[in-house]
Amino acid sequence: MVIGNGEFALNEAKELSKLVKNLKILTNGLDLVTTTDFEYDNRKIKKIHGTTNVEKIEFEDGEFLEVDGIFIAQGIAGGNDFAKKLGIITKDEKIVVNEKMETNINGIFACGDIAGGIYQINKAVYEGAIAGLNVVEYIKK
Repeated sequence: MVIGNGEFALNEAKELSKLVKNLKILTNGLDLVTTTDFEYDNRKIKKIHGTTNVEKIEFEDGEFLEVDGIFIAQGIAGGNDFAKKLGIITKDEKIVVNEKMETNINGIFACGDIAGGIYQINKAVYEGAIAGLNVVEYIKK
């Protein structure tokens, strides 16, 4: 699943579609900014469920959707408030990650300025590469 409704989400969906069997965009109650060939659902998300992995999404209408993973591409490349709503651990307004750029929720990765440290493009590129490689390995499992 890709959560978002703008160009960022559509671009990420296009890239992720090369790695997964099925992909759906969840707009979380917003309209898509443009047309797409991807399947999408514009219902508002109430909660994301799972024990050690993301397992299902609960919508405000009470229905559930089983998922194997979530990629958040809401707005532009930000997301600290949304991360907190998902239960991702933050410290000093930054998402806490390990050396693989994994958050405390299995299958959710973070990198760049949102993960703290030096605010330079090379840090974001370096960590993005680490996260990207680990996302591919995670998906292959």
